[in-house]
Amino acid sequence: MEARKVSEHICLSEVPFVMRAIGFYPSEEKIDDIFNEIKFSEYVDTGEVIDKITLPDFLKVYLNHRPPFGYTMSSIQKNFDILGYTNSEGKKAIRREDFLRLLLTKGEHMTEEELSDCFATLLGLNPEGWTSEPAASSLKGSEVRWEEELPEEITAEIFVTDILGLNISPGFEQDAEVSEGARDV
Repeated sequence: MEARKVSEHICLSEVPFVMRAIGFYPSEEKIDDIFNEIKFSEYVDTGEVIDKITLPDFLKVYLNHRPPFGYTMSSIQKNFDILGYTNSEGKKAIRREDFLRLLLTKGEHMTEEELSDCFATLLGLNPEGWTSEPAASSLKGSEVRWEEELPEEITAEIFVTDILGLNISPGFEQDAEVSEGARDV
């Protein structure tokens, strides 16, 4: 029943985890930008590098770096329109092989093992008690047969609902936001 002493600061190394906890998942490049912005924010005035941030300053950084309107189904669909082909149902889709190749070769670097771990987690295929920490599990994501769980064709709707496990707000054809929801795993 002793009073707890709570820090009024967030350590720089914890900033990405706090951002992810409130729903913003910055790329590694964006995290480096955020670190540099925080570390050198007072360097000109004091000559010192910052290693922690106050909550008000964290909120400023968060608001300056997160997407202002979140992700919408139409923005995700636009990517599928560019990268995909028109399938037999008239929808834009990406073949499973092409989807996996794009994830491994474009954008932020991801190894095959990291990709396997991510999909095994997203698809609920990890064994009971599995943790995402690489050293904590004897069964790696690459040993889980997750590729068989992905459909041959992936549409924007399949990507959002079946792979990411998010809900699509009603009227998703417009600019409805994609939101987190309960996932049946």
